[in-house]
Amino acid sequence: MPLSARAEQFWLSLRRDAAPEKILPSLITSSVVALMTVVLSVSFVALIFVDPITGLTGEGTSVMLLTAVIMGLFMAILSSYDGTIAIPQDRIAPIIALMATIIIHEMPGESPERIGITVLAAMATSTLLVGLVLFFLGTYRLGNIVRFAPYPVIGGFLAGSGWLLLTGSFRVVSGEPFSLLTLKENYLSGALATWIPCSVFGTVAYLAVRYSRHYLTLPLLVFLAGLGFYGWLELGHHTLDQARQNGWILGAPPDAGLLQIHTFPSLLHADWSVVLNQYSSVIALILTSIVSILLNTSALELAADEEIDLNNELRAAGMANLLGGFAGGMVGFQSLSLSALPLSMGVKSRLVGLISAIVCFVLLWFGTGLVGYIPKFILGGILFYNGLAFLTEWAVDSYFRLIREDYFLVILILAIVAVFGYLQGVGAGVIIATVMFVLKYSSVNVISNILSGDSHHSSVDRPPIEARLLDRQGGQIHILRLKGFIFFGSADNLLNTIRERQADASLPRLTYVILDFQHVSGLDTSGLVSMSKLSRLATKAGFINVAASVPVEIQNSFRNAGLLEEGPGQIRIFRDRDYSIEWCENEILKKELPETRRDVRSLPHILNDFHPWQVKTDALLNYMERLEVDRNHYLILQGDPSNELFFIESGKVKVMVELDNGRTMRIRTMGAGTVVGEIGLYLNQQRLASVVTEEPCAIYRLKTESLHRMEQEDPALASAFHEFMVRVLAERVTQQNRTLRALVE
Repeated sequence: MPLSARAEQFWLSLRRDAAPEKILPSLITSSVVALMTVVLSVSFVALIFVDPITGLTGEGTSVMLLTAVIMGLFMAILSSYDGTIAIPQDRIAPIIALMATIIIHEMPGESPERIGITVLAAMATSTLLVGLVLFFLGTYRLGNIVRFAPYPVIGGFLAGSGWLLLTGSFRVVSGEPFSLLTLKENYLSGALATWIPCSVFGTVAYLAVRYSRHYLTLPLLVFLAGLGFYGWLELGHHTLDQARQNGWILGAPPDAGLLQIHTFPSLLHADWSVVLNQYSSVIALILTSIVSILLNTSALELAADEEIDLNNELRAAGMANLLGGFAGGMVGFQSLSLSALPLSMGVKSRLVGLISAIVCFVLLWFGTGLVGYIPKFILGGILFYNGLAFLTEWAVDSYFRLIREDYFLVILILAIVAVFGYLQGVGAGVIIATVMFVLKYSSVNVISNILSGDSHHSSVDRPPIEARLLDRQGGQIHILRLKGFIFFGSADNLLNTIRERQADASLPRLTYVILDFQHVSGLDTSGLVSMSKLSRLATKAGFINVAASVPVEIQNSFRNAGLLEEGPGQIRIFRDRDYSIEWCENEILKKELPETRRDVRSLPHILNDFHPWQVKTDALLNYMERLEVDRNHYLILQGDPSNELFFIESGKVKVMVELDNGRTMRIRTMGAGTVVGEIGLYLNQQRLASVVTEEPCAIYRLKTESLHRMEQEDPALASAFHEFMVRVLAERVTQQNRTLRALVE
């Protein structure tokens, strides 16, 4: 959607969300979101600006809040989902922190100011590059690749995100990272004890919100918890300084302001040789950002039960990061946890993102000292509540709605995230899901139908002697209709099926194998190797390989593999299945029915075979006109009125439909001893198809007026002719029923 259209959509939704009944829920929800955004931003500053650059924490706080303002405003206006919240990202902050640590080690002896400026320059540069890549992907609509992400992988990602939120709550209240490997040490140090109030508050909040979707539930719990905390401080005669020293509330961060922000031009005094050396970290930032945005957006689609334009989200995040990078900010994009938080409170409004961004701007303007009064257990409890919601939905509730293999994958990804990390869990999940897909798909039969030439004939109408012979000998033709993608698993099943047919002594000797590629989407190298094995089997067993409706790219693969050359076992290519069956039938007739036995009798003689009593059928010629026509002569033109039928005494004609795009499609081929045009004659309707000769033909024509004259002058002859036509039509219907039954069985 163009930028102007997206902006117009924003104003329309803003007017809708500004309804009086929606203002109060949006204000309360945005206050909670803004509070979480500020707390997360300050925590990122503490993670990145460590000794010896702790003196730049004020600048860092300003940068983080400015990033929150830019991200919040851009995504509130440009996102395709009304409830999108974008902030500086917790998945990016650890990489920036690692980058800062490397820069500190690469600049020994430099002043803390120069090192700090270099860290800020590296952060701003990476933000600009991430913005460029995201904008490129969104503009060229490459974000849809995430649609191929397996559902259990996204579910595992959500469960893993829940785990990260739970462990993040531990770090908020204790100041220590949580790890299953250090669980004993955390217990002995007493850090786990500090987690109890946080986990209790988070659990109560989760249960209350789950069973009461009112938007005031969570804010009321936060208010009561805060009131209870300060009441406890008062009763215990604890001062605020004591609370800060004991880590019960946040330490007051240094005042930050717009004047402390280093925009990109002011960062030119950094050591750019060191900045350029951080390319590996920048690549990690770009990849993490892409994966996180795509997965966050897809996961939010599931949580909100609403389709979100992934490419628009990439493009909008790219634009925001370009502006944020030029302003010296950190990488930011859509937050899954904060976007899901308003949903859990029953609110979905662009006002939430907009107001929270404005709150961050106000704090940036007036300072962030108020943050220091928030009890840590409440902040950690909100993270715990959000994480518990994700874990319950995907680690517990999903057990009853997912198949067992998918549920196992969700739990496995969760376990890997918990033990090894987020990216490792998602990466392992994708690999495992791919392996499971390959195993499942290889068990899917690439053969949609197996047909035999004795029940599935070509569309060629043949004289009775040839038709009866093909009924007896058509079993030599083995027809396989293929589907899907032919790769190592499915190709091996195909080859084994042909081997079993060739070895079955109870069936006629296998002479022709027809592979119908009409519904085949592709073929890989392993499939091509199986085709080569089939060629060698054909050479050894003495059957002929025929392929129909082969896509051009597969034909090129056959040609490059030497499978289309002349010789035993090579593949013969035909335009479609019907033509390939016709060729095989002609080959059988050449072998089984010599030319001397394929003499074509006249229409009167054929009528004598069909009629049970004596009728002077020679008189039929008195009512018909004999024609001798050359090749490519139109006997019937599609759309013309129907007032005649034709008996083919010698030669061959084809019935074809002319399509709207100018192409033609063959319906049937009629040989000597067959009739064409009878349906239009009897139904007195326009011709539905054209009939054109494929070779010089001798033809008898019977017009409507001649048929009426025959009925008046020679009723017995007319009756015999009508009976003949009924038998012809009945045979065609019988053959079509046999073909249909073979297709559906």
